[in-house]
Amino acid sequence: MESASTPSFRCPNCKKAVSRDSENFPFCCDRCRIIDLGRWATGDYRIAGDPALIPDEPEGYG
Repeated sequence: MESASTPSFRCPNCKKAVSRDSENFPFCCDRCRIIDLGRWATGDYRIAGDPALIPDEPEGYG
């Protein structure tokens, strides 16, 4: 049983309990870590705000 002072962490993808000492922390396994990376790569996750202006962007792009 965990003590009251030991925080419990959950994998952001599957919600399994994760130890802070885990190699894949904060994920429970390599699979969940790769799933999260894929979500960033496909644009599922975004940082709120206006899009950044790219100075050398060609006309009509975007």
